[in-house]
Amino acid sequence: MTKDLAMRIFVGHLAAYVAIVAICAGLNLWLLPAMLWWPWVLIGWGVAVATHAFALLLRKTRRRERIFIDRKSRAFAVHLFAYVAVVLVLFYVNRTLTPKVWWFYWVALGWGIGVAFHGWCALIRRRTMAQAPPPRKRAPRKPKPKH
Repeated sequence: MTKDLAMRIFVGHLAAYVAIVAICAGLNLWLLPAMLWWPWVLIGWGVAVATHAFALLLRKTRRRERIFIDRKSRAFAVHLFAYVAVVLVLFYVNRTLTPKVWWFYWVALGWGIGVAFHGWCALIRRRTMAQAPPPRKRAPRKPKPKH
């Protein structure tokens, strides 16, 4: 096993995912084979495992690009990945299960506003603040004369 704690946590997450999905699939196919629900567990938890793997990949990459060094930019990339993956899953669910009622875009809009604000804070606001001139230093105050 690796000495890196982050990698051990990910391997534990992946092992739990595989084991629980296998148990869910076995239970579903044994008890209620006419109605398959275990693929939803596979897809939903799979997005979480993929996001965890993406975060670990960005953290472990030894590149010099800003996105791999800056923690806030890296966190934004992970959140954007999770957002896109979940919205695509919700679009698929909405399209297949309730095609007459469109509801997934409310989740996409609400979460998208948060992700956009995170991107603004991580990428744009930080750069504009870094380019701003430093505040002027005031001259020390002269003590008031005593009468």
